[in-house]
Amino acid sequence: MILKRLLLIVLMVMLIPVAAFAADWNDYWVSGWHDEISGYDVYNLSPGNEKVTEQMVLLHQPDQEEWLCLEESIQSLWQPEDHSFPGAWVREKGKRFNPYESFSYELLNNRLILGKQYEISPDEKWGIQYNSYDADRGGRIKSYLLKNMEDGSITEWFETNQSTWYYWLQDSTVLFCTFSTDEKQNVIYIFDPETKKFEKLVSGSLRAYDRDRNKILFVKNEPTRKSWVMDISTGIEVQEDNVDSFYPSSDTAKMPLPPLDLDLDSLKVTTPERVTQYEHEIQIGEETINLPFVFKKDNREYIPLRPLMDPLGIKVNIRQLDYQTREYQVSYQENKFTLSGDEFINYRWQLFVTPDVLKKLGLPEFTVRALTD
Repeated sequence: MILKRLLLIVLMVMLIPVAAFAADWNDYWVSGWHDEISGYDVYNLSPGNEKVTEQMVLLHQPDQEEWLCLEESIQSLWQPEDHSFPGAWVREKGKRFNPYESFSYELLNNRLILGKQYEISPDEKWGIQYNSYDADRGGRIKSYLLKNMEDGSITEWFETNQSTWYYWLQDSTVLFCTFSTDEKQNVIYIFDPETKKFEKLVSGSLRAYDRDRNKILFVKNEPTRKSWVMDISTGIEVQEDNVDSFYPSSDTAKMPLPPLDLDLDSLKVTTPERVTQYEHEIQIGEETINLPFVFKKDNREYIPLRPLMDPLGIKVNIRQLDYQTREYQVSYQENKFTLSGDEFINYRWQLFVTPDVLKKLGLPEFTVRALTD
């Protein structure tokens, strides 16, 4: 049982970023935070020992008596950083976990939203979506999608298998750190969404960004690994040992544990409205089909194939050629062919194809449109 609890705690740590508090409570391991936007205290409960088996999420507004319990499919919520809504771990009975399904929960309106969020720039013109997934041929891919919030277009602006860090700067450019293959070391850049250009700021590893002072904390690529602070406005660097101001202090006093006598079985269970967030649609003949999103990579457009399969009768046959290689044969009515390497991409475990593939299949004339409303 001790091993089981340790494994469960490890799982929760992986799924939930650092919370406002974490503690034992009535046979449960509880973690949570106070959500400033909605006013709710959020409590994630997971089994602390063999006496309980279920996981649940409790909501409570400090100035009210009522406690709420989210429906059992919502296993936990995690605190948003720059996102508007908390992320949600959803696990439904009889349904296999699909890593492509990214949920968030809108506390104020009680809505469970299927679809990844974007971190929006200060001028609200751009959004960044970070995705990490296993590549077809091994290794972990870290991909960054850039969305133009005005016209809805989405482009992959960076892909790597190296560790990366980023922040939106005050002027709506991106502070970005990754490994440079040219310099053979970590480099901190500024990326301009308008021009799609990277400008080197300094060689080193980014540790934190203070938006109010427009200063960064970084470590130079040297044996001593000393901390430095740079004022981005002036470019002046200062070696600094006292770096506490870059890290917010943890305040656990604002949010108490649930009452010891709280009866979980009697709590009101709230079932959220489920909403799917579509970012594009495709018009094929007389039919309009919603799409999760369409994006460009290396100046080539990619369209998700799965949403088209049932409405249009498209079929995909997958052959596993070896441990890391799959072959995709697509068919529509009498047309059938195997996709070449430049006609598809597996992005976040989903098959995306170029518009030419749909044309080769013999589909009626189609138009892809971004949903910007």
